[in-house]
Amino acid sequence: MSSSVWARGALRDLDPQECIELLDSKAVGRVAFGTPEGPMILPVNYTVARDCVLFRTTPHNVIAANVGDRTAAFEVDEIDDFTQSGWSVLVRGTARFVDSVDDVPGYVRPETWVEGVRSLCIAIDLTSVTGRRLLPS
Repeated sequence: MSSSVWARGALRDLDPQECIELLDSKAVGRVAFGTPEGPMILPVNYTVARDCVLFRTTPHNVIAANVGDRTAAFEVDEIDDFTQSGWSVLVRGTARFVDSVDDVPGYVRPETWVEGVRSLCIAIDLTSVTGRRLLPS
């Protein structure tokens, strides 16, 4: 009877430029923010501008009610269950409502996958961008 040894993958920090490239490679991420009931995390479609993450939502939902000019986080990842590897990027910064696309250098309108009008655009400044990659064993 043979026994196999399971090797664990190595975890390494990503440099800020690689974090931005990975952030820019996806269309769906999760926005995290505080509510009176406690922390909340919701998926949104997004794009990356030069200095912020942009997403659209409805003006009368839980995100709109709780993020304006407040600290928020935004997370994007990719996980491979088979190889038990992947990466994760975390953005932290102030979330603000965007009145005009002219206010955001490099603006690309985020397209949403969900039906309905998403007329409120929100930007989260890239105040802190960190990431980690788990390499396969």
